[in-house]
Amino acid sequence: MAEDKDKTEVPPVEQDNKQQEEPSSEERLVTGYNEMMEQIKKIFEKAEASARPKIMQAIETAKQHAIELNKLTKEEAHKIGEYIRRDISDAAEYLAESEDDLTNWFQFDIQLIENWLWEAFSSVADKTRLELMAISERLEHDSKYHTGEITGPGTLECTACGKQMSFKKTGRIPPCGGCRGTEFERTRKRRAKKS
Repeated sequence: MAEDKDKTEVPPVEQDNKQQEEPSSEERLVTGYNEMMEQIKKIFEKAEASARPKIMQAIETAKQHAIELNKLTKEEAHKIGEYIRRDISDAAEYLAESEDDLTNWFQFDIQLIENWLWEAFSSVADKTRLELMAISERLEHDSKYHTGEITGPGTLECTACGKQMSFKKTGRIPPCGGCRGTEFERTRKRRAKKS
C-alpha cells in the first residue's frame, strides 16, 4: 500500500458549461484523440485479415477523416496522430515482450476505463503488435511522454522522481505532482531498466 501514496490519479477533463459552444484546445485534443482511436478501430474491423492496413496507414486515414469533417485542424490531427502512434507503440511493445494482456500495462482496474476506449485501444494494440516489433528500436526515443501532451489510459512515471500518475481516460499530461518534472515513461519501462 505504500506504493499507492506515491501514485496520483489524474482527474478527467471537466467541461465548463460556458464553453460548450467553443471547446478548449485541451478538450478538442482529448475528443480528437478518442474519435481518431475509434476511427482506427473501425478501419481494422472492416479490413480483411489478409489485407489489414498498417498502423500508420490507419492513423493517416483517421487524421484525414477528422480534418474532412472539420473536427480538427491539420495541425491538431497531426499532433493527435503522433500521440496515438506513441501510445499504441508502447502498448504493442508491452504485448510483444510479455505474456500478459494490457491489464498490467494500464496498472489499474480495467473496469474503470470506458468500455469503448478499452476495446478500441486493446484491439488496435494487439493487431499492430507484430508490425511494431519490427520498428520498436526506432521508436524507443518516441516513448517519452511530456507535460502538455495528450495520452490514452495508463500509468506514467516521472523520470526525475519516480512519482506515478494514472490516467483512466484520455487526458493532457500535467507536470509531476511530486517534483514538477515534465518527462515521463510508462512504468513497465522504468522497472525493466532498473533491473
